[in-house]
Amino acid sequence: MRAHGRSARRLKKLLWRIHVPPFVVNCGVLLPTKHPLISEGIRKQIYFGEYEAKEVEIVDKRLSLDDVVMEVGAGIGYLSALCAKRIGDAHVFAYEANPEMMEVIAATHRANGVAPTVRNILLAEGEGRRTFYVEREFWASSALPTGKGTRTIEVEQADLNTELRRVRPTFLIVDIEGGEMEFFAVADLGMVRKICVETHPGLLTDGQISSLMARLFSQGFVLDFSLIRKNVFYLYRP
Repeated sequence: MRAHGRSARRLKKLLWRIHVPPFVVNCGVLLPTKHPLISEGIRKQIYFGEYEAKEVEIVDKRLSLDDVVMEVGAGIGYLSALCAKRIGDAHVFAYEANPEMMEVIAATHRANGVAPTVRNILLAEGEGRRTFYVEREFWASSALPTGKGTRTIEVEQADLNTELRRVRPTFLIVDIEGGEMEFFAVADLGMVRKICVETHPGLLTDGQISSLMARLFSQGFVLDFSLIRKNVFYLYRP
């Protein structure tokens, strides 16, 4: 029976109703399924290998051994764990604004025997405190108000360009629920060669996303049209 064949998927659907283990392997990375912050919908995506699958495909195909990765919007720590397993802890830096996710990220990294640098901060222009909007589904939490009855918390903000100069990343991974517009408006990308960014049309207008792309094009980035995956884009400097 092929691992990703029709019969294997039918068997997984049957097992889903019976038992979901506390950790499931996605692309060689153990991901937690039982944490209170992992909803039924997210658990199902993890179980069937669909969670962040578009970003994982890009990382799998474009990450190089000499890269330094800066992931902004670390979520449950999946991509930072994947990158650390490939290129080593010292070359991976992950950032997550939501303090509630720190325990989940630590569990993911611990289960995979990796220890990339993780900071619980929001990256933007300047330093201080910032209002952050927490949704019931953690992946919808954002620095942008959504008007959906979210909880608001105060989080630490660190200066984005100071951190970029300190880390000197070659590969940026950005998934910050609409915050990508503000992020790329001020980011000094002089040392960056590769960008994986998820855009959010539900939070940003077509004009705003077009402006974001135009700014990246003006700095010498081009789209890899072979790796456009819905709202996730991979850009690089030739």
